[in-house]
Amino acid sequence: MPRITRIRTLAQVRRFLSVTDAPKFQADSRESIYDFIRKTLDRFEYHDLRKRDKSLLKTFLTRVTGFSRAQLTRLIAQHRQTGTIRDRRGGPPDSRAA
Repeated sequence: MPRITRIRTLAQVRRFLSVTDAPKFQADSRESIYDFIRKTLDRFEYHDLRKRDKSLLKTFLTRVTGFSRAQLTRLIAQHRQTGTIRDRRGGPPDSRAA
């Protein structure tokens, strides 16, 4: 993980993606992964990038987090709208509602 968080430029992202045995992000919880994604989007100023650079960064996040592109697309949209990323999944169903 320390190697991943030191990536600061798009050239470093390209170099990272060219390595076949790129490490995955090791996290304790979903919230820590969301925090990593948010910090990465902020660090690279994702919403101001050109389309091909956005695609590159999305590929990087897909490979590192293990999330699907569709899931990352939803999280990036949430970041664009709210400035943060949080778990929007609902809680477990209420068993008393039967």
